[in-house]
Amino acid sequence: MITPEERTEPSRPPEPESAGRRGWSSWVRGGFAALGRARSAPAFHPSGRVLTGRISAVDGCPPWFPLPVEPTPALVRVSKGVGLPGGAPDILGLGIRTTVDGLPWDLLLSSCGPGPLRGLPFPGLGWDRAHYSSIVALVGDGGRGVLRAVPRGLPSGARLDAVVPALPFGWDLRLGGVRVGRLDVTARADEEISFDPLGNAAGLGTSPRWLTALRKPAYVGSQEGRHAAEPGTRR
Repeated sequence: MITPEERTEPSRPPEPESAGRRGWSSWVRGGFAALGRARSAPAFHPSGRVLTGRISAVDGCPPWFPLPVEPTPALVRVSKGVGLPGGAPDILGLGIRTTVDGLPWDLLLSSCGPGPLRGLPFPGLGWDRAHYSSIVALVGDGGRGVLRAVPRGLPSGARLDAVVPALPFGWDLRLGGVRVGRLDVTARADEEISFDPLGNAAGLGTSPRWLTALRKPAYVGSQEGRHAAEPGTRR
């Protein structure tokens, strides 16, 4: 488990942006902005529920991963990636915001495939059965790993309206198969939230870098499109 004195931020030399990268980055940003405008909502994960709970590290959490030692308030958003109605299988999302040294830290996970498909977003059949993953590796000073979340007590099926009645529930957080933390959710929040996993990263980087480069214009475009259509504060 980590203390503020142990934490250091990994240094990353800036990479020059080529004309080709600027080109496809603009296309990605524009495409996600158009989708956000059309939906008047985030391009992906437009439908969700915001909840409150607490997050903390457990024995086995490595020093480079800045989970708080003591249970710390967290806002949690569960969502459906495409926004399919009812209990239709969808890419299920888990967004978490907590604080590290007084600053926001955002973590985004989504349901992923089984076995060799665990590195790809994949429709989940139910909140209780989905494998949740950060997809990208989180990189700190002295370690890296894909964050995974194992559900505890979540409802079966993929209906959003089944989430709140099932409270309380939670997730066990794992890095490389080792349990490093826990997230306990207890109530519905009376607010919306807009996540920024690249800006609110608690000093962590992500890998591979090509996927990080793709995510940034996608998030920016989605936010621009959604705000242009209907200003708000949702992810």
